Amino acid sequence: MSKQATYQPPKSANRFLLWFLKDELLEEVEGDLFEHYQVLREDMSSRKAFWVYWFHVLHFLRPFALKKFGQNSNRIFMFNTYFKFASRSIWKERGYSLMNVLGLTTGIAASMLLFLYVQSEKSVNTFHKDLDQVHQVMMNQTFLGGIITYEDNPGPLVTAFADEMPEVEYMAAFTWTEERLFIVDEQGYKASGRWASEDFFHVLGLDFIEGDIENSSNSPTEIFISKGLKERIFGREDALYENIEMDGWGQFQIAGVFEDVPKGSTIDFEFILPYARWAEINTWVEDWGNSGISGIAKLVPGTNLKAFNEKIKGYVDSKLPPGESNSTIFLQPIKERYLYGKYENGQVVGGRITYVRVFTLVALSILVIAAINFMNLATARSSKRAKEVGVKKVVGSTRIQLQSQFMMESVLLALLSTVIAGFLIMMVLNPLNTLVGKEMTFSWLQLNDAICLVFIGLSVGSFAGIYPSFVLSEFKAITVLKGTFKNSNWSKNLRKGLVVFQFMVSTLLIISTLIIRTQMDFIKNKNLGYDKEHLILMRVEGALWDPLKKEQLMTSLLANPNFTDITFSSGSPLEIGSSTTDGFSWEGKVGDYDNLFNIIRTDPDFIDTYGMEIIEGRNFNVDLHTDTMNIIINEQTAKVMNLDDPFSVPVTFWGRTGRVVGIVKDFHFSSLHNAIDPLILAWRPNNADRITIRVSGQNVPASLTYLEGLLADINPHYPANYNFVDASYQQLYQSESTISILMDYFSGIAIFISLLGLFGLSSYAAEERIKEIGIRKVLGASAFNLIFKMSKGFLFLMLLGFILAVPIGYSFMNNWLESFEYKIQIGASVFVFAALISLVITISTVSYHAVRTACANPVKSLRYE
Repeated sequence: MSKQATYQPPKSANRFLLWFLKDELLEEVEGDLFEHYQVLREDMSSRKAFWVYWFHVLHFLRPFALKKFGQNSNRIFMFNTYFKFASRSIWKERGYSLMNVLGLTTGIAASMLLFLYVQSEKSVNTFHKDLDQVHQVMMNQTFLGGIITYEDNPGPLVTAFADEMPEVEYMAAFTWTEERLFIVDEQGYKASGRWASEDFFHVLGLDFIEGDIENSSNSPTEIFISKGLKERIFGREDALYENIEMDGWGQFQIAGVFEDVPKGSTIDFEFILPYARWAEINTWVEDWGNSGISGIAKLVPGTNLKAFNEKIKGYVDSKLPPGESNSTIFLQPIKERYLYGKYENGQVVGGRITYVRVFTLVALSILVIAAINFMNLATARSSKRAKEVGVKKVVGSTRIQLQSQFMMESVLLALLSTVIAGFLIMMVLNPLNTLVGKEMTFSWLQLNDAICLVFIGLSVGSFAGIYPSFVLSEFKAITVLKGTFKNSNWSKNLRKGLVVFQFMVSTLLIISTLIIRTQMDFIKNKNLGYDKEHLILMRVEGALWDPLKKEQLMTSLLANPNFTDITFSSGSPLEIGSSTTDGFSWEGKVGDYDNLFNIIRTDPDFIDTYGMEIIEGRNFNVDLHTDTMNIIINEQTAKVMNLDDPFSVPVTFWGRTGRVVGIVKDFHFSSLHNAIDPLILAWRPNNADRITIRVSGQNVPASLTYLEGLLADINPHYPANYNFVDASYQQLYQSESTISILMDYFSGIAIFISLLGLFGLSSYAAEERIKEIGIRKVLGASAFNLIFKMSKGFLFLMLLGFILAVPIGYSFMNNWLESFEYKIQIGASVFVFAALISLVITISTVSYHAVRTACANPVKSLRYE
C-alpha cells in the first residue's frame, strides 16, 4: 500500500496568517487549512491550489479573528527601541552625523535635479495623442561627400501619401517657423507660427478650447491660434470667429483656439495658417524635384514601421524621370526626433540621447559616492562601536537585532537628508530652469515627486547601511571585551577600494569638465573667416520690404558715424537661406547631383560688412550692372569645380548665365560640428530678408537707441527686434554650453561629497594612529615626516584612482569630440592639470588632520600607557 503524498501549503500565506490571526484561533485554523490544502492538491494544479489557499487565508480577515493592537506590542516595542537607540547614537556622534547628513543631502538633491533634467529631456514630443503612431518624414540625399539627412521633403508628398498609402491615416505638411505681426484694433502683436495643411491637428492631437478639430478644414481665410496668443490679444473673451489682420496678408477669421504647444516639442507654433494659400504663392513646392517643407504622418495602428520605410524608400524616384533624383524618404517616430537627431550617412548615430545617458550616469555616480561616504565613515568608526556591540551581545542581543539597529540609523539619516534635500531642490529649481531653459517642477505636495524622492532616499540609506550593519554586528563579544579587537584586512581593503572608486569618478568628472570647457573656449575664439563682433542682424519685415524705405534706413544709418556698414541678404553666416544641387552648373560639369551648393543672395556690401576676405578676383561692382548675372564663390566651390581658371568659364545659376568674379576665403556658415560646404554669393538683393548692420563699437547703447528710434519712424507697427551676431553664434552651441555649465556644477558637487568622506576618513585615520604618532615623535620623528607618513596612503589611493580614470576619460571625451568637425586635440596637459587639481584637493583635505595630529603634544596621547 503506497503512502499518500503530503503537500506543504504556501509559506507566504502562512506567515501572513500568523501575523494577523489571534493566537487562540491559530492552531485550529492552521490545521483545517492544511487538511483542505491536501484535498485541493489532489483535485487541481499547484498554481490553482496556491491561489485558492490564499483566498481561504484572506477569508479570515474579519474583526473577530484579528489580533488586538496589544498582541503585536512586542514588535512595536522592538521597533521603538531600535528607533531610540538609533536616535541616541546619531545625537551622540553629532559631528559624524552632520557630515553624513550633509553628504547625503547634497548627493540626493543633486541626483534628483539631474533626474528631473533627464526626465524633461525624455518628455520632449511625448504630449502627442496616439504617440506611437505619429512620425516625421525625413529625407536622405546622396552627394559626393556622403549622405545628408534633412527634415525637408517634396511638397506633393502630402497629398500623394494620403491618396496612395493605406498605411497612412493622416498626413500633413507644414513650413518653417515664421514671425508675423497681427493687428487688432490698431494694436500690433507679434507671434511665431507656421503654414500647415488641413490634417495637421489630426496628426498632432492638440485639444481645442474653442472650435472643433473636426472642423479644422484650413480654408484660405481661416487661422488657428494658441490659448496663450488668444489671451494676449483678446484676454478672457471668446476669440472664435473674430477677425484678425496679418500684416501684408489681409483679414483672417479665427476658426479655433488650441491648447498651447508644450515647451517640450520640436514642432512649436502659436498660430497655424492655411497651407494651400501659401502654396499658391510658392509654386516651387509642387515640384517633386524640390524640397523645403516638412511632413508629419499618423500611421494606421499596427503598421510595421520598418516594412513601411522599406516600401517608401524609392517613392520619390518613382515620381521623377530616371536619374533625376538623389533622394530617399523614411519616417522617424516623433518621440525619437529630439533625442535621436544626429545622422551620419543616413543612419541615426545618436544625438541628445548621449547627454541623457551621461547625466543619468553622473546622477547615479553622485548617489553611489554619497553612499560610499556613509559606508566608509561607518566602518572607519567601527572600533568605537565595537564595545557597544560586545556589551549588547553579552546581555542577549542577537545579530539580527543589531543589524536592524544599525540599518535603522542609516535609514533615519537618509530620511532626514531626503527631507532637507527636497526643500533644497525647491530652492534651486527656478534658477536651474532659467539656466537650462526648462520648466521642471518639484514639490513635496506633489505625490509623485514625494514618492520618487523618498524612494531615492530610502534606496541610498538601505544601500549605504547594508555593509556597516553586517560588519558591525559580526564582532565577537569576547574579542571586543578583552580589548584585542582589530578591523579585518578585508574590511580595510574594501574601504580603500571604495575610496579609489570615489577618486576615479571625481577625476573622471574633472577631466570631462576640463575638456568640455577647452572645446567651448576653442569655439568661442575660433577664427570664423568673418568678424562677428559688433554686428547687428535683423529681419526685413513690414514697411522695410519697400525699396524706398530700405534706402531711407541705409542712408540714415550711414549718416551716423556710429554705423559703418549695412547689407541686405537672404541669409547670413548663421543661417543659410537656400541651397541647390542642379541649379548651378558650368562648362564641363559632370553629374547633376554630386554636390549641394549653399546660396546667399545679397548685395555688394555683404563681404565688407562681415569683414570677409576675397583671395582671388574681386567683389561685386555697383557700377557694372552685368554683375547681377555674376557670382562669387568660396574656396570649397572652387575645389568642386576643379578648374584651372574658374573666372574664364561661363556659369549658369538658376537660369542666368554669367561668370565667377571672385573667390572668398572659406568662412563658417554653420556650427563647428559641420565642415565648410560649397557656397555661392549672388547679387540679388530683391530677395533679401535679412539686414546686417555693423556698429563702430563706440558708445553702443547710444547707437542702439538711434537704431530703435529710426525703426519706429520707418516701420511703426513693428517693434525693433534684432540680435547681435556674436550672441546668436553662441546660441548655435546652446546645448554644449548647457552641458558645460551643468558639468561644472555637478562635478563640483561630486568632488565636494568626496571631500566630506575623505575629511572624515582622515579624521578617523589620525585618531586611530594617535598613539603611534606620539611614540614616533618621542623617538625624534619630525613633523614633516609624520605628516607625509599619514598622508601617503591617501595619496596612493588618489594616484590609483587617477590612473584608472585617465583611459576612461580619454576614450569617452574623444568620442564626444568626434561630433565636431573642428575640435581641440586632447593633450597631456589636460591630464596633468586634472592630476594637480586632485592632488591639491587631497592634500588640502587630508593635511588638516595630519598636521593637527603631528603637532599635538605626545604626552596627551601616551599618558594612559
